[in-house]
Amino acid sequence: MADEADLAFYAEQGYLAQALAAQPWRGTGPRPAGYCHNCGSADVGVRLFCDRDCAADWEYQDSLRRKLGLRPARAPARMAGAAASPAR
Repeated sequence: MADEADLAFYAEQGYLAQALAAQPWRGTGPRPAGYCHNCGSADVGVRLFCDRDCAADWEYQDSLRRKLGLRPARAPARMAGAAASPAR
């Protein structure tokens, strides 16, 4: 039989689950685009980064950007031009 502490715990868990479900999903992370999101290497397949070092570098830089309130990372310069539509 549940005592008052157990009932309070279950109620708290229910409120927490409702609050988390009500939060909008913020898909701020990168999505697979066929190139490394850190160095721009084109041979990565469906992965986000070409190796662990690039992933660690991106995570570090992203954490600094978030702490400083800066914009999320963009594609590396050489890949950004290829993905953008030409201006006419």
